[in-house]
Amino acid sequence: MRVVVHGAGGKVGAAVLAQIAESPDLTLGEAITGRAEVPAATFTGDVVVDFSSPAGTLALLDRMAGTAQPLVIGTTGFAATDLARIEAEAHIRPVLMAANFTLGFEPFRMAAQLLAAALPDARLIVGEVYNAAKKPLASGTTQQLVADLASPGRTPDTEIGRVGDTPGINTITLDLGVSRIDLTMTVRSRAAYAAGALSAARWLIGRPAGLYSATDMFKETA
Repeated sequence: MRVVVHGAGGKVGAAVLAQIAESPDLTLGEAITGRAEVPAATFTGDVVVDFSSPAGTLALLDRMAGTAQPLVIGTTGFAATDLARIEAEAHIRPVLMAANFTLGFEPFRMAAQLLAAALPDARLIVGEVYNAAKKPLASGTTQQLVADLASPGRTPDTEIGRVGDTPGINTITLDLGVSRIDLTMTVRSRAAYAAGALSAARWLIGRPAGLYSATDMFKETA
């Protein structure tokens, strides 16, 4: 399977390139840095994996016009109009979007939702620690978890941390006052994101056009 990596100049993109080089079933179709200005030319690949920026992803969609190649999107931070563009693109090709491709993230989400539903009086806190260079705003992962756990009259608090070169630590706290439950998912390296994205690329090949999520993939393979 030939993989085009868009956002190859970033840390996760570099991890994707490294795993392609080590995988006997994968070859690199093209590595694109992921700047917003993507050259208007076709590329060779069976599937495209994108870890760039919202502007870079939209430029990528322009470049992919006239093709039906599957697309895996690990980029986050899209505006509503950007998401509408991606949804329209899913009428042409299979597109799988996820805020976090780490192996185990979907069960982590599900466990948090089950606990939140079972403990409606608990105070919910969604925390994250990422590398110091990352923007101080809540990551796409934290935004996803907040949306998962929010309900009428109950909005989780957030705690954001930036430390060194931390690949990612995500926490869910359910505070009952007299006791508390803490769920923690620790990513040891960015290879975790790369491995999940490439698994998604393998899964997406041969799918009909449509917008898919990591949950779709997890439910089918669990």
